Amino acid sequence: MKKIFFLLLLFPLLMFSNMAKPWMEGSQHSVLFGGDASVKKESILIHIVKDSLNHHYANYSIKYHIYSPQKQTLPLLFVAIDLSEKQDIKVNNRVATIQPLDFEKKTYPFIKKNANETFITFDGKQEFYINQNDLIYFSADLEKGDNIIEVQYDGKMEYNTMGFVTNYKLEYSLSPSKYWKSFGPIDVTLILNNQTEFKESNLGKEKESGNILKWTITPQNRDNIEITVFEKISFISKVLVAIGPFGISAIALVAMFFVHLKLIKKNPKILVLILGIILVPILFYAIFLLSYSLIDFSLGKSSTKHGYVFLYVVTYPLLLLFYGIIMWLIHKRIKAKQLTENT
Repeated sequence: MKKIFFLLLLFPLLMFSNMAKPWMEGSQHSVLFGGDASVKKESILIHIVKDSLNHHYANYSIKYHIYSPQKQTLPLLFVAIDLSEKQDIKVNNRVATIQPLDFEKKTYPFIKKNANETFITFDGKQEFYINQNDLIYFSADLEKGDNIIEVQYDGKMEYNTMGFVTNYKLEYSLSPSKYWKSFGPIDVTLILNNQTEFKESNLGKEKESGNILKWTITPQNRDNIEITVFEKISFISKVLVAIGPFGISAIALVAMFFVHLKLIKKNPKILVLILGIILVPILFYAIFLLSYSLIDFSLGKSSTKHGYVFLYVVTYPLLLLFYGIIMWLIHKRIKAKQLTENT
Protein backbone atom coordinates (compact mmCIF):
# COMPACT_ATOMS: atom_id res chain seq x y z
CA MET A 1 0.00 0.00 0.00
CA LYS A 2 1.41 3.32 -1.04
CA LYS A 3 1.85 5.78 1.78
CA ILE A 4 1.68 9.52 1.45
CA PHE A 5 3.91 11.49 3.73
CA PHE A 6 3.46 15.10 4.70
CA LEU A 7 6.69 16.78 5.70
CA LEU A 8 6.90 20.07 7.49
CA LEU A 9 10.49 20.90 6.64
CA LEU A 10 12.02 23.56 8.78
CA PHE A 11 15.67 24.12 7.97
CA PRO A 12 17.06 26.90 10.19
CA LEU A 13 20.71 27.72 10.03
CA LEU A 14 22.91 27.32 13.10
CA MET A 15 24.11 30.38 14.98
CA PHE A 16 27.74 31.41 14.86
CA SER A 17 29.79 33.36 17.38
CA ASN A 18 32.71 33.79 15.00
CA MET A 19 34.15 37.31 15.21
CA ALA A 20 34.55 37.35 11.44
CA LYS A 21 30.83 36.77 10.87
CA PRO A 22 28.98 40.12 11.09
CA TRP A 23 25.51 38.63 11.55
CA MET A 24 23.61 35.98 13.48
CA GLU A 25 21.61 33.60 11.34
CA GLY A 26 18.02 32.70 12.11
CA SER A 27 15.46 29.99 11.61
CA GLN A 28 14.31 29.00 8.14
CA HIS A 29 11.06 27.19 7.52
CA SER A 30 9.19 25.60 4.65
CA VAL A 31 5.71 24.61 3.59
CA LEU A 32 4.18 21.19 4.11
CA PHE A 33 4.94 18.46 1.61
CA GLY A 34 2.24 16.09 0.36
CA GLY A 35 1.41 13.56 -2.34
CA ASP A 36 -2.07 13.25 -3.88
CA ALA A 37 -3.56 15.87 -1.54
CA SER A 38 -3.82 19.52 -2.54
CA VAL A 39 -3.20 22.72 -0.66
CA LYS A 40 -6.07 25.02 -1.52
CA LYS A 41 -4.63 27.91 0.45
CA GLU A 42 -1.95 28.72 3.00
CA SER A 43 -2.14 31.59 5.49
CA ILE A 44 1.00 32.81 7.25
CA LEU A 45 0.57 35.24 10.15
CA ILE A 46 3.84 36.64 11.51
CA HIS A 47 4.06 38.70 14.70
CA ILE A 48 7.35 40.49 15.42
CA VAL A 49 8.04 40.19 19.16
CA LYS A 50 10.78 41.66 21.36
CA ASP A 51 12.52 39.37 23.86
CA SER A 52 14.16 40.12 27.21
CA LEU A 53 17.56 40.62 25.54
CA ASN A 54 16.16 43.41 23.31
CA HIS A 55 16.32 41.22 20.22
CA HIS A 56 13.33 40.51 18.03
CA TYR A 57 11.97 37.15 16.95
CA ALA A 58 9.05 36.03 14.79
CA ASN A 59 5.96 34.29 16.12
CA TYR A 60 4.42 32.20 13.32
CA SER A 61 0.79 31.11 13.07
CA ILE A 62 0.36 29.08 9.90
CA LYS A 63 -2.76 27.46 8.48
CA TYR A 64 -2.83 24.96 5.63
CA HIS A 65 -6.21 24.46 3.97
CA ILE A 66 -5.84 20.96 2.50
CA TYR A 67 -8.12 18.89 0.31
CA SER A 68 -7.81 15.12 0.71
CA PRO A 69 -9.49 12.81 -1.84
CA GLN A 70 -10.20 10.26 0.89
CA LYS A 71 -10.40 9.82 4.64
CA GLN A 72 -6.99 8.74 5.84
CA THR A 73 -4.46 8.88 8.65
CA LEU A 74 -1.15 10.21 7.42
CA PRO A 75 2.17 10.62 9.20
CA LEU A 76 3.59 14.13 9.44
CA LEU A 77 7.13 15.09 10.18
CA PHE A 78 8.18 18.34 11.80
CA VAL A 79 11.85 19.30 11.69
CA ALA A 80 12.40 21.80 14.49
CA ILE A 81 15.96 23.09 14.52
CA ASP A 82 16.79 26.21 16.49
CA LEU A 83 13.11 26.97 17.08
CA SER A 84 11.32 27.44 20.39
CA GLU A 85 10.84 24.29 22.42
CA LYS A 86 7.07 24.63 22.25
CA GLN A 87 5.33 24.01 18.93
CA ASP A 88 1.53 23.90 18.85
CA ILE A 89 0.20 21.61 16.12
CA LYS A 90 -3.47 20.99 15.39
CA VAL A 91 -5.24 18.93 12.73
CA ASN A 92 -8.88 19.89 12.17
CA ASN A 93 -8.86 21.70 15.51
CA ARG A 94 -7.57 18.63 17.38
CA VAL A 95 -4.17 18.69 19.07
CA ALA A 96 -1.74 16.35 17.34
CA THR A 97 -0.02 13.77 19.53
CA ILE A 98 3.73 13.59 19.07
CA GLN A 99 5.05 10.06 18.56
CA PRO A 100 8.66 9.17 19.43
CA LEU A 101 10.79 7.91 16.55
CA ASP A 102 12.46 4.58 17.32
CA PHE A 103 15.48 4.44 15.03
CA GLU A 104 16.79 1.29 16.70
CA LYS A 105 13.78 -0.93 15.99
CA LYS A 106 12.05 0.74 13.05
CA THR A 107 12.91 2.10 9.64
CA TYR A 108 11.21 5.08 8.05
CA PRO A 109 11.00 5.71 4.29
CA PHE A 110 11.67 9.43 4.75
CA ILE A 111 14.81 8.83 6.83
CA LYS A 112 18.18 7.65 5.57
CA LYS A 113 21.00 6.79 7.93
CA ASN A 114 24.62 5.84 7.65
CA ALA A 115 27.13 5.12 10.39
CA ASN A 116 27.35 8.66 11.74
CA GLU A 117 24.73 10.83 10.02
CA THR A 118 20.98 11.07 9.51
CA PHE A 119 19.31 12.50 6.40
CA ILE A 120 15.74 13.36 5.55
CA THR A 121 14.28 13.12 2.03
CA PHE A 122 10.90 14.29 0.81
CA ASP A 123 11.09 13.14 -2.82
CA GLY A 124 13.46 10.18 -2.69
CA LYS A 125 16.17 12.22 -4.44
CA GLN A 126 17.08 15.32 -2.47
CA GLU A 127 18.53 14.69 0.97
CA PHE A 128 19.07 17.06 3.88
CA TYR A 129 21.26 16.43 6.89
CA ILE A 130 19.42 16.65 10.21
CA ASN A 131 19.90 15.80 13.85
CA GLN A 132 17.45 13.03 14.73
CA ASN A 133 16.76 14.74 18.07
CA ASP A 134 15.27 17.67 16.14
CA LEU A 135 12.52 15.57 14.52
CA ILE A 136 8.92 15.73 15.74
CA TYR A 137 6.72 12.96 14.34
CA PHE A 138 2.92 12.79 14.58
CA SER A 139 -0.15 11.57 12.69
CA ALA A 140 -2.86 13.58 10.96
CA ASP A 141 -6.41 12.26 10.75
CA LEU A 142 -7.63 13.81 7.51
CA GLU A 143 -11.26 13.72 6.51
CA LYS A 144 -12.36 13.30 2.94
CA GLY A 145 -12.63 16.80 1.58
CA ASP A 146 -11.39 19.94 3.30
CA ASN A 147 -8.99 19.87 6.25
CA ILE A 148 -7.03 22.45 8.22
CA ILE A 149 -3.58 21.94 9.71
CA GLU A 150 -2.42 24.66 12.11
CA VAL A 151 1.14 25.18 13.27
CA GLN A 152 2.37 27.77 15.78
CA TYR A 153 5.95 28.36 16.87
CA ASP A 154 8.58 31.01 17.49
CA GLY A 155 11.53 31.36 15.14
CA LYS A 156 14.73 33.36 15.31
CA MET A 157 15.50 35.96 12.68
CA GLU A 158 18.87 36.62 11.11
CA TYR A 159 20.34 39.90 12.31
CA ASN A 160 23.55 41.87 11.89
CA THR A 161 25.94 42.14 14.82
CA MET A 162 27.82 45.13 13.40
CA GLY A 163 26.54 48.54 12.46
CA PHE A 164 24.39 51.14 14.18
CA VAL A 165 20.93 49.86 13.23
CA THR A 166 19.95 46.21 13.59
CA ASN A 167 18.17 44.64 10.62
CA TYR A 168 16.17 41.46 11.13
CA LYS A 169 15.53 39.05 8.28
CA LEU A 170 13.16 36.09 8.21
CA GLU A 171 13.06 33.37 5.57
CA TYR A 172 10.41 30.80 4.71
CA SER A 173 11.15 28.23 2.02
CA LEU A 174 8.52 27.46 -0.62
CA SER A 175 10.50 24.79 -2.46
CA PRO A 176 8.48 21.75 -1.21
CA SER A 177 5.27 23.25 -2.63
CA LYS A 178 6.14 21.82 -6.06
CA TYR A 179 5.75 18.26 -4.72
CA TRP A 180 2.04 18.71 -4.00
CA LYS A 181 -0.59 17.76 -6.52
CA SER A 182 -1.46 21.45 -6.51
CA PHE A 183 -0.70 24.41 -4.29
CA GLY A 184 -2.93 27.46 -4.11
CA PRO A 185 -2.23 31.07 -3.13
CA ILE A 186 -0.39 32.05 0.04
CA ASP A 187 -1.62 34.94 2.18
CA VAL A 188 1.19 36.54 4.19
CA THR A 189 0.41 38.95 7.03
CA LEU A 190 3.16 40.73 8.94
CA ILE A 191 2.33 42.52 12.20
CA LEU A 192 5.09 44.80 13.44
CA ASN A 193 5.56 45.80 17.05
CA ASN A 194 6.16 49.39 18.13
CA GLN A 195 9.94 48.99 18.01
CA THR A 196 10.32 47.86 14.38
CA GLU A 197 9.71 49.17 10.87
CA PHE A 198 9.34 47.35 7.57
CA LYS A 199 12.34 47.61 5.26
CA GLU A 200 11.92 45.29 2.27
CA SER A 201 10.71 41.93 0.99
CA ASN A 202 10.77 39.81 -2.15
CA LEU A 203 6.96 39.59 -2.23
CA GLY A 204 6.18 42.62 -4.34
CA LYS A 205 4.11 45.63 -3.34
CA GLU A 206 2.56 45.29 0.10
CA LYS A 207 -0.83 46.45 1.34
CA GLU A 208 -0.11 48.51 4.42
CA SER A 209 -2.47 49.55 7.19
CA GLY A 210 -0.69 50.96 10.22
CA ASN A 211 1.71 48.34 11.50
CA ILE A 212 0.09 45.54 9.45
CA LEU A 213 1.38 44.55 6.01
CA LYS A 214 -0.22 42.00 3.70
CA TRP A 215 0.73 40.13 0.54
CA THR A 216 -0.89 37.42 -1.58
CA ILE A 217 1.53 35.35 -3.61
CA THR A 218 1.72 32.13 -5.60
CA PRO A 219 4.55 29.72 -4.71
CA GLN A 220 5.15 28.54 -8.26
CA ASN A 221 7.25 31.53 -9.30
CA ARG A 222 9.47 31.86 -6.22
CA ASP A 223 11.66 29.69 -4.00
CA ASN A 224 11.21 31.42 -0.68
CA ILE A 225 9.77 34.29 1.29
CA GLU A 226 12.20 36.92 2.55
CA ILE A 227 11.14 39.83 4.75
CA THR A 228 13.47 42.33 6.42
CA VAL A 229 12.55 44.73 9.21
CA PHE A 230 14.71 47.08 11.25
CA GLU A 231 14.58 48.68 14.65
CA LYS A 232 12.70 51.97 14.77
CA ILE A 233 14.89 55.03 15.37
CA SER A 234 14.30 58.78 15.73
CA PHE A 235 14.55 61.29 12.88
CA ILE A 236 17.79 62.73 14.30
CA SER A 237 19.28 59.25 14.50
CA LYS A 238 18.25 58.56 10.90
CA VAL A 239 20.06 61.72 9.78
CA LEU A 240 23.20 60.87 11.76
CA VAL A 241 23.23 57.27 10.55
CA ALA A 242 22.74 58.42 6.95
CA ILE A 243 25.66 60.85 7.21
CA GLY A 244 27.79 58.36 9.11
CA PRO A 245 31.04 58.92 11.03
CA PHE A 246 33.00 59.64 7.87
CA GLY A 247 30.43 62.19 6.70
CA ILE A 248 30.40 63.92 10.09
CA SER A 249 34.20 64.10 10.20
CA ALA A 250 34.33 65.26 6.56
CA ILE A 251 31.95 68.12 7.35
CA ALA A 252 34.13 69.01 10.34
CA LEU A 253 37.24 68.87 8.13
CA VAL A 254 35.75 71.37 5.69
CA ALA A 255 34.79 73.68 8.57
CA MET A 256 38.28 73.43 10.11
CA PHE A 257 39.83 74.12 6.70
CA PHE A 258 37.98 77.43 6.39
CA VAL A 259 38.84 78.38 9.98
CA HIS A 260 42.50 77.59 9.31
CA LEU A 261 42.37 79.52 6.05
CA LYS A 262 40.88 82.55 7.81
CA LEU A 263 43.60 82.47 10.47
CA ILE A 264 46.34 82.27 7.82
CA LYS A 265 44.90 85.25 5.97
CA LYS A 266 44.70 87.18 9.22
CA ASN A 267 48.12 86.11 10.49
CA PRO A 268 50.23 84.45 7.76
CA LYS A 269 53.04 83.39 10.10
CA ILE A 270 54.63 80.01 9.50
CA LEU A 271 53.68 78.93 13.05
CA VAL A 272 49.96 79.30 12.29
CA LEU A 273 50.41 77.26 9.13
CA ILE A 274 52.33 74.43 10.84
CA LEU A 275 50.02 74.20 13.87
CA GLY A 276 46.99 73.99 11.59
CA ILE A 277 48.58 71.33 9.38
CA ILE A 278 49.28 69.20 12.46
CA LEU A 279 46.07 69.80 14.43
CA VAL A 280 43.42 69.68 11.68
CA PRO A 281 44.12 66.04 10.63
CA ILE A 282 44.33 65.01 14.32
CA LEU A 283 40.96 66.63 15.04
CA PHE A 284 39.51 65.01 11.91
CA TYR A 285 40.32 61.52 13.23
CA ALA A 286 39.24 62.42 16.76
CA ILE A 287 35.85 63.56 15.48
CA PHE A 288 35.62 60.48 13.28
CA LEU A 289 36.10 58.15 16.26
CA LEU A 290 33.94 60.18 18.65
CA SER A 291 31.08 60.33 16.14
CA TYR A 292 30.48 56.61 16.73
CA SER A 293 29.69 57.40 20.37
CA LEU A 294 27.52 60.33 19.28
CA ILE A 295 25.41 58.16 16.99
CA ASP A 296 25.21 55.42 19.63
CA PHE A 297 24.00 58.02 22.15
CA SER A 298 21.27 59.20 19.76
CA LEU A 299 20.18 55.56 19.37
CA GLY A 300 20.18 54.95 23.11
CA LYS A 301 22.88 52.30 22.79
CA SER A 302 26.02 51.95 24.87
CA SER A 303 28.39 50.65 22.20
CA THR A 304 27.75 49.14 18.77
CA LYS A 305 30.27 47.05 16.85
CA HIS A 306 31.90 48.30 13.66
CA GLY A 307 35.03 46.22 13.28
CA TYR A 308 38.51 47.64 13.66
CA VAL A 309 37.67 51.26 12.81
CA PHE A 310 40.69 52.52 14.74
CA LEU A 311 42.85 51.14 11.92
CA TYR A 312 41.75 54.11 9.82
CA VAL A 313 44.09 56.19 11.96
CA VAL A 314 47.07 54.66 10.12
CA THR A 315 46.08 56.88 7.18
CA TYR A 316 46.95 59.96 9.28
CA PRO A 317 50.33 60.48 7.54
CA LEU A 318 48.61 60.52 4.15
CA LEU A 319 46.02 63.08 5.24
CA LEU A 320 48.77 65.10 6.95
CA LEU A 321 50.80 65.14 3.73
CA PHE A 322 47.82 65.94 1.51
CA TYR A 323 46.48 68.68 3.77
CA GLY A 324 49.96 70.06 4.37
CA ILE A 325 50.70 70.42 0.65
CA ILE A 326 47.38 72.17 -0.01
CA MET A 327 47.77 74.60 2.89
CA TRP A 328 51.42 75.26 2.04
CA LEU A 329 50.45 76.20 -1.52
CA ILE A 330 47.65 78.43 -0.24
CA HIS A 331 49.97 80.03 2.32
CA LYS A 332 52.58 80.64 -0.38
CA ARG A 333 49.99 82.29 -2.58
CA ILE A 334 48.74 84.49 0.26
CA LYS A 335 52.29 85.59 1.10
CA ALA A 336 53.00 86.38 -2.56
CA LYS A 337 49.80 88.41 -2.81
CA GLN A 338 50.67 90.38 0.33
CA LEU A 339 54.18 91.12 -1.00
CA THR A 340 52.69 92.37 -4.27
CA GLU A 341 50.25 94.62 -2.42
CA ASN A 342 53.02 96.00 -0.20
CA THR A 343 55.18 96.88 -3.21
